[in-house]
Amino acid sequence: MQPALEVHLVRVRTDDGDVEIWLAATPIDEALDRVLDVIPEGWTVSLDPRQIGPEQIAVLNMTIGEIRRYQPV
Repeated sequence: MQPALEVHLVRVRTDDGDVEIWLAATPIDEALDRVLDVIPEGWTVSLDPRQIGPEQIAVLNMTIGEIRRYQPV
């Protein structure tokens, strides 16, 4: 499995109106669809405009294609 070189932030709004941030180690044009594949039906997604730098991507230790809910430590 190859390490991710790009990770995009996806804002997810739940049925309850809560907002979650998900990480998508995919090309930007696939990020929303890939997150939609793993969240419950009816939740909505949008790209977050913030960028993740190379150092931060390395710390995340994600592989290409991986989707993960961001959970702050």
